[in-house]
Amino acid sequence: MGIHVVQDEVTRVDAAQKAVFVSGGGTYPYDKLYLATGSSSFVPPIEGRDLAGVMTLRGLPDAEKIKTWLAEKKPKHIVCIGAGFISMEIASLLAETNPDSFAITVVELMDRPLPLMLDKDMSDVVREYLEGKGLQIRTGVKVEKLTGQDGKVTGVTLSSGETLDADMVFMNVGVRPNTQLATDIGLEMGRFGIKVNAYQETSDPHILAGGDCVEKINFITGKPTPGQLRGPAVVQGRLAAKRLAGFDIAFPGVLDAGGCKMFDMTIAATGLTEENAIREGFTPVSAVVDSRSKHGMIPGMKPWKLKLVFDKNTRKLLGGQIVSQAIAPAREIDAVTACILGGKTMADLTTFTSACNPDISSEPSAEPITIAAEQALQKVRNG
Repeated sequence: MGIHVVQDEVTRVDAAQKAVFVSGGGTYPYDKLYLATGSSSFVPPIEGRDLAGVMTLRGLPDAEKIKTWLAEKKPKHIVCIGAGFISMEIASLLAETNPDSFAITVVELMDRPLPLMLDKDMSDVVREYLEGKGLQIRTGVKVEKLTGQDGKVTGVTLSSGETLDADMVFMNVGVRPNTQLATDIGLEMGRFGIKVNAYQETSDPHILAGGDCVEKINFITGKPTPGQLRGPAVVQGRLAAKRLAGFDIAFPGVLDAGGCKMFDMTIAATGLTEENAIREGFTPVSAVVDSRSKHGMIPGMKPWKLKLVFDKNTRKLLGGQIVSQAIAPAREIDAVTACILGGKTMADLTTFTSACNPDISSEPSAEPITIAAEQALQKVRNG
């Protein structure tokens, strides 16, 4: 396609001269520049964080380091700090691929696993399932320090006073945007990264940016947000390219739609949780519906659960959460996302119909989006 790929480190950008300088000595002039510098794992200032055996997972080098430690050191006690989807997937993958090899504990400061994705009523289902698989989950406690011996991690001390044995620790509590290059250029910064307009343009009209390094706008609240997920990064790259090609297509904002898989359970969420809706000043009305992956008469049916969150005043859909024992039903989260983007209300969703087939979905009378909307509408009507 005529694209010249250079593997080198950018050391400086001269915005006045419109030139990029790399460590190998090369200089690349530009008419337009696109920054996609991504983000890096955030490691909180906890005592002992520099001990050998303390890992983060952000890219291939991290994964190779983890695999090497597992193969050479053969750890038995593993602690994951933070119960976001990266920690939970690491914990479940290790337990699933190496059954009975590890004692795995997940420590979370908030009151539940996956706190940014799920409300507690949905998260409790996940917690019960994972604990049934052998994971130990500690919530509502803070990690005070990591202890070690001969430079290697040996334990995790909690705010409760308890010390957990640990010969390997995963610390995945979030990421921070890589903005040093943009700051050196003198680009305007937002609270959560490089400030861009709806067309991915920075404060310099010749420089665009997208992905984890830029600040996003939440579609529902209109407020700045990190939005550091793969989907928005891909779309922002495409929109920047379209802008350069002469199209004017605005980025609509983010809903933080995401998903993860742990053992045979798939979790997906989009928009605002009920807790976040309250924090943002909405009066939420929610409904939780138990559903099934197939018609109830067909063998192999797997249960799944859907939660929808609406605003009581406008009756618009604000968010959705799915916890499923099968993968396919979790994809219904994309229908929820589309309904949020379309401004759909409780009443609108009472007429929602899915493409039904007894072997791939519940019968039409049991479509959970419709049932949740019916229940929410009834709650509003009854006060």
